[in-house]
Amino acid sequence: MSKKALFFLPDISGFSEFVHNTEINHSKHIMAELMEKLLDNNLLKLKLAEIEGDALFMYTVDNIPTLDQIFLQVRAMFIAMQAHLKRYEYERVCHCGACSSTDNLSLKFVVHIGDIEFIKIKKSVKPHGSDVIKVHRLLKNQIPVDEYVLFTRSVIAEVQETEAPDFMKLAISGSNTYDFGSIDYVYVPLEALKQEVPYVPPIPVDIPKHKLVFREAVITADSLSLYELISNFKYRTLWNKNIRKIDYEEDRLNRVGTEHQCIVKGGKKLVPMTIKKHVKPKQLVYGERMNEIPFVKTLHIYFLVEAIDDKTSHLTAEVYADFSIFGIVFKYFIQKVFHNTIKSNMEEIKKLFDNGFTTI
Repeated sequence: MSKKALFFLPDISGFSEFVHNTEINHSKHIMAELMEKLLDNNLLKLKLAEIEGDALFMYTVDNIPTLDQIFLQVRAMFIAMQAHLKRYEYERVCHCGACSSTDNLSLKFVVHIGDIEFIKIKKSVKPHGSDVIKVHRLLKNQIPVDEYVLFTRSVIAEVQETEAPDFMKLAISGSNTYDFGSIDYVYVPLEALKQEVPYVPPIPVDIPKHKLVFREAVITADSLSLYELISNFKYRTLWNKNIRKIDYEEDRLNRVGTEHQCIVKGGKKLVPMTIKKHVKPKQLVYGERMNEIPFVKTLHIYFLVEAIDDKTSHLTAEVYADFSIFGIVFKYFIQKVFHNTIKSNMEEIKKLFDNGFTTI
């Protein structure tokens, strides 16, 4: 027997079609984080029926919310996603097509009230019926803006309110014809909500004052592949032979503030944190900060990548340190250790690409 249900579909769009494996994998991780943000802001406790590509199919059968409550739900999810994207803009270290196009991502919502039935397939129970099909078709429409909430006329009719909420003063009428017939709706653009996104401060840059290492090399690789090799933890042991084991979150993209754990020669444990610094417009920078080096308060390692042409890149490595009170006595020794380490790292990186390594 069918019941009345509110169907709620947030849909993220804006990623272009990527071919490179790196971009496909990174877009997958970014989308997963954004979906989690939306679910973290599920104020109405809507049930999640399915994750459908870049959309969440949610519904509720009991206690159909008011228009104001629905819009508060839309607002919470929209602002949470915008704040996350702003923070990601500051934190991201990758420059692949997926990571550098997050500014293009948009969020729209389709809201509909209709009949719901359920179909059971083994242990899974899923919403079923013509209204389920209808609400999904509404994701494809002729609305001329990218970010909006669409209410079908059934929502307006079913949700009885003595006075229309203020946000409905911005509602624009629309209609589309599908294979099941014509459907009328109203939509409210969400662009104005971006003014309510809380301020997200840039990440401060504080580089230690002692420059210990500066080393350069020309690598036979395009700049993005070289950068991916350096910044992706799964490749780290291929070129840093001091590392015996590395632990990191495989389902999360490396970004500023990310920590990973390394076991190096001698069994010492290091917990580097990803950082970056300001560089020239055409340079890519990846850095790590370590606080576990004896006699050193903090140590930064930076790799700077700059394209020479489509197949060749210039790689620079820099190491900076601030020493403890008596640590300056050991500056020469520490400098020598990191000079040899960086020299070995760059030789291994060069060797990998000379031998045909690829991140694809």
